[in-house]
Amino acid sequence: MPLHIAVLQDRFRASVLGFAIGDALGFPLRGLPAPALARQQPLADDFASRPRGGFPRGQFSDDTQMMMAVADSVVREKKIDGRTAAQHLAWLWQEGTVLQPPPSANHAAEALIAGTPWMSAGAPLGVCDPSSLSRGVVVGLSSEPMPTRLAHDAQVMTVMTHKDPLCAAGVSAFARAVQLGLSGEAMDAQEFCEHVSQAAAPHSRDLADELFYLPRALEWEPDRAIPALRRVGVPPSHYDFELGVPAHVTPVLLTALYCFLKSPTDFRTAMQLVLRAGGEVDVTSGVCAAVAGAHLGTEAIPARLRKNVMYAEALVEVADRLFDVKLARVPVVTSAFATVKR
Repeated sequence: MPLHIAVLQDRFRASVLGFAIGDALGFPLRGLPAPALARQQPLADDFASRPRGGFPRGQFSDDTQMMMAVADSVVREKKIDGRTAAQHLAWLWQEGTVLQPPPSANHAAEALIAGTPWMSAGAPLGVCDPSSLSRGVVVGLSSEPMPTRLAHDAQVMTVMTHKDPLCAAGVSAFARAVQLGLSGEAMDAQEFCEHVSQAAAPHSRDLADELFYLPRALEWEPDRAIPALRRVGVPPSHYDFELGVPAHVTPVLLTALYCFLKSPTDFRTAMQLVLRAGGEVDVTSGVCAAVAGAHLGTEAIPARLRKNVMYAEALVEVADRLFDVKLARVPVVTSAFATVKR
């Protein structure tokens, strides 16, 4: 059953806030090895008092900045539009405020600023860093659940920075995971993974297969499952897997969804698990938190985190404007409340 309009709006807010909160929790920890994080005090209760680079508490990374930029483009056009999204990303770089982006995003932004068409500016095939996943929140909140529409919108939102179809597949799957929370339908982990697998399939059969079989990993304890997931789909010569989740779409997405599905009704527990994964923990925890937020709503997110994340009011405003765009196309009038079941 569809969600009541107020519940749906709240979940829009929780998904956007969740991504930023997960990103901000993970940003000070990015690059730290998993064994070092295992010895730390609880990581999901509050933002680090001394974040990386001297940034204030609650500061998120480039991932949330890119998410907000493309969200603004959807609000402006009332739809997903590649050229406008590319313009908004380029403006972010022109303002000089983007925080520690990966080389692929830098090169794409520079190409866009120099006048390269948005369909041609992205990093070449084989570049699959997870910064592309930041678009998944906006696609999930803005696109329709039909596989062909979702696949198209995911490609539009990723090709300007990443041409590899695996990046579009990851965004499609992430977006679908968000949409499942908005749908109000109760489902178990296998059903959930079937849906996200179907979303990824138009762009990457390999990622679709990994997502379909992800429930098998839920039978394992995290200290066995997470080290296995961070090796999936990436060349061993490129990463030191002992450091944590590598900077690659596949292990980031699989780890984030695994942590959510391990604790689908407890935001804090899911975040505590994902933050100890190490490596690319900012975007990984952002994905996990956005999906959890879409399924659980804002009340599931600790009030301290909602209050202290940087630009909290702006994040809520972005979510509300995306909601208005969506509501103008798809009215929601009935009431239900459901989450993924264990």
